[in-house]
Amino acid sequence: MSASEIQLKPKDILFEEGDQSKSMYFLKSGAVRIFKRKGDGKVEIETIRSGQVLGELSFFDGQPRSASAEALVACELVEISRAAMDKALQQAPDWLVTMIKTITSRLRATNNRLRILETVSTEYEVDKQGNRSKEYNFLTMSELMRFSTALLAVASRYGKNQSSEGIEFTQAMVEKFSSQILQIPSAKVISLIELFKSVEILKGDLLLTDIRFLDQLIHFLNEQNLAAHEKRTQVSANGFKALTLVIQNRKDAKPLADTVERLDIGPALKISTLPIAFVQELMDQGLLKNITLVSGDEILVDYDGSSLIFNFRAFWLLTELEKLNAQKRRS
Repeated sequence: MSASEIQLKPKDILFEEGDQSKSMYFLKSGAVRIFKRKGDGKVEIETIRSGQVLGELSFFDGQPRSASAEALVACELVEISRAAMDKALQQAPDWLVTMIKTITSRLRATNNRLRILETVSTEYEVDKQGNRSKEYNFLTMSELMRFSTALLAVASRYGKNQSSEGIEFTQAMVEKFSSQILQIPSAKVISLIELFKSVEILKGDLLLTDIRFLDQLIHFLNEQNLAAHEKRTQVSANGFKALTLVIQNRKDAKPLADTVERLDIGPALKISTLPIAFVQELMDQGLLKNITLVSGDEILVDYDGSSLIFNFRAFWLLTELEKLNAQKRRS
């Protein structure tokens, strides 16, 4: 049996942790993430790119797979079977066979350091009662802040064709800066790029739509990261829906003093069937200045118009981040 080609679609699993190895692989094109399962989540180890080999550790030392492999994008691989490798090694000098076994043994010992990576990829979650539990998050607040910093640095230094649409730069530069300098695993960088595209901070391949917003975002994330949990500004999924209603109906708002605006959110709230409690949540978190219940159909909210758009975009990002983390826990 000789080498054969394999095609993978995004999210296809090449092999699972604990599987017995029958082959190793040469990645001709695409990207494959290596990960370990932890509870209901996954701990990212590294990303294999075209021109690299994967699955060689278990292949050579005969031990079970130490991690799992999943295609991030469409991939083309060459599968090298044990029979094909054994035939090749029969013709190799003894010293080469011994060297391969020694290197493999050392690599297997190094794999014990994965436990450190598991600890790094786990952060504490605190519920509304202040109870702390250890729950896996695929993307942490710290990684979000570091990636935002990478975007700002790359756009400022390497950006080109700046226009009213934004600043252009290459995805390769963002990946290099994020992973090599700020130590964010490559698989996470790809997910972060898609996350920022989903909230329209990034577009295409690649365009930063608002560098001023990104600068504000970094300061906001830093404050959130440093604050005690009970002092962080937090908005639930339904609270974000209430904030979205304010944004969507802002054209009907009336100016008050300085930058403060007043909006009757009652009609929109009635159509949405969203309980007023989630408007109150915005008030509790400092995103609204005042709520006045004139009647059942007239609910006046006052807010700072100068910060409303930033708050909306920031919590849109955080809402989508939580959705992604929840999805990763389930996957």
